[in-house]
Amino acid sequence: MAVVSGQVEIMSPADMFYGFLKDKLPQLPQLFPGIYKSFKILEGNEIRDGSVIWIEYEHGSKMTVTERLEMNESSKSMNFIVIDGDVLKHYSSCKLKIQVNTGNVEVAIEFEKATEDSPDLGSYIDLLSAVLIQLDALILGSA
Repeated sequence: MAVVSGQVEIMSPADMFYGFLKDKLPQLPQLFPGIYKSFKILEGNEIRDGSVIWIEYEHGSKMTVTERLEMNESSKSMNFIVIDGDVLKHYSSCKLKIQVNTGNVEVAIEFEKATEDSPDLGSYIDLLSAVLIQLDALILGSA
């Protein structure tokens, strides 16, 4: 199992950032149309622990991913466990972890390559970091 990770500094209060992220997840295509093309909740009727979501996004090419969410409100953490989609063509397993803390958000992707030729996921950390920075700006602008 390999891990790539990063950290983004935020100015928003941790509770506000986590709540905004959770509440606005379905609105990613409206907030970031250059990256996210479509978002659906497949299981559950809201974003919560155990929900299954489907996302179509652009990262070099148009891709889709189906993920099961693990959420912990008290620790302000969200895990996105890939259960289907284009990512699994290159990786046997993949899990995105987001941890919101006071002053920063930690992101990590745990993955197992399907083959040695599977690309590194560092570019996903860069993409997610850019989205988190923009989310922080949106929160600060709406506060």
